[in-house]
Amino acid sequence: MNFIKICLLTAFFSASLYINTMAQGSDYQYLATLKPDMQRKVLANELFLSPDGKHIIVNYGNKPTFIVAYSTEDWKQVAIFRLKDWVDFSSAYVDTTNQQFYVKISRVSTQYHRLDIKQGSQDIIPCDITPRGCPHIEMRMDVKSLYTNDKKFFISINKQNKREVKIYQKRTE
Repeated sequence: MNFIKICLLTAFFSASLYINTMAQGSDYQYLATLKPDMQRKVLANELFLSPDGKHIIVNYGNKPTFIVAYSTEDWKQVAIFRLKDWVDFSSAYVDTTNQQFYVKISRVSTQYHRLDIKQGSQDIIPCDITPRGCPHIEMRMDVKSLYTNDKKFFISINKQNKREVKIYQKRTE
């Protein structure tokens, strides 16, 4: 069992290195660096792209956790949320309007943080009133890099400075 876990982790890290190498190769060029607009120096942990591709959401720090949403149109920060607990994005999703972001308080909790990206408001609600209800959540690896749906941008947590998220744009012919 441990051998399988080691093999899976090795494969994941190899794929991650390959993706970063490809993005920094000839197909993509550096565009911008995202840094949260706050005094506290926090590390980026995970990335989440909204289904409509209009927002990149970054999980920074731990206890407290800062969730920061950036617009993919101009790469500006549009919302920041301070959560008193550590959260991960394995249970995270955006509603059908792409305005409200839901993230479970903890892996074993039945409550979610509801973060309204447009209004900048947040509250805690029970899972049964979220759009998806109370589904069983499978564990998954943290997303450290991703492509936008149209493959126009590659977004990655900087390995040399984990406070930064780097944006690469596909080169035009």
